[in-house]
Amino acid sequence: MKIPEVPETMVLNDLIRGIVSIETSQSEDQVIVKSDGFPTYHLAVVIDDYLMKITHVVRGEEWIPSFPKHLLLYRYFGWDPPQFAHLPLILNPDRSKLSKRQGDVAVEDFRNNGYLPESLVNFVAMLGWSPAEDKELFTLPELIREFSFERVNKSGAVFDQEKLNWMNQQYIQKLELDDLQQRLNPFINKTPYAGKDQKILRKIIKILQPRLVTLSEIENRLSLFFENNPEASDPEVLKVLREENSKQVLANFIKQVESVEKLTKDNLGDLMKNVQNETKIKGKNLWMPLRYAITLDTEGPDLNLIVDLFGKERCLHLAQSALKF
Repeated sequence: MKIPEVPETMVLNDLIRGIVSIETSQSEDQVIVKSDGFPTYHLAVVIDDYLMKITHVVRGEEWIPSFPKHLLLYRYFGWDPPQFAHLPLILNPDRSKLSKRQGDVAVEDFRNNGYLPESLVNFVAMLGWSPAEDKELFTLPELIREFSFERVNKSGAVFDQEKLNWMNQQYIQKLELDDLQQRLNPFINKTPYAGKDQKILRKIIKILQPRLVTLSEIENRLSLFFENNPEASDPEVLKVLREENSKQVLANFIKQVESVEKLTKDNLGDLMKNVQNETKIKGKNLWMPLRYAITLDTEGPDLNLIVDLFGKERCLHLAQSALKF
């Protein structure tokens, strides 16, 4: 493709950046068909977009230097060019360009790690775009309705993993239980607990739902519910359970539970009041040892729900095991 001998200024009215001008003298004559007969990208993309009647080309800002070549091709073919919007780059926390070297970048990676499609779409939409209202969670129809190129920033947006995790957790919490269980099944099927009673799994999923950040976390959380002797690995859990106050609380808790016929969320509070009265330990120093002993996690599920599921014998077993740490 011949670049005009007399230099001229190619002007693009970009939907995000406004007027962008580049001199043709900055480009050289282009090979647009290779020796094997195959077109190069620059020729193929222009013909492809024209034949598919593309009205808007939305691409990364790294393609800005190429727009003069594309506009010239449209001119030579006698076609009207589409509108162009050049998005800002997505950046790593150190503001380098997002790349595989510093983490996942492919959609399938996020899917395999348990991120919901709707949360990932929501998150990516917010990278470089700000809605008119102070809101962060959008359904797809809401995004379609609210989005405009005028509110897309020109500067690069940092990929905030913590923000994505928060957003994914919000979406998981909003899922109906049946929907959540169906989405969790592929991850559960990777564990030794695949094939367990679906009614039991449903109860467990309901307990875990408020704490799940990604779907894949279910793989490491099921052992608490199915293993006879689940192991505590969190250093903070082990540290607390080895404290003298914690051992007093658990020893008294065991005594209180052994004195009742059954243990449920309905009588847990009264039993712990008895533990408080006898040990003179209260507040978080009273409840934290029990929570850590039963859930083996600093961010464990709701204690009332898990006690209700486990019942007297399993809670006794876990408390007795925790005394040995």
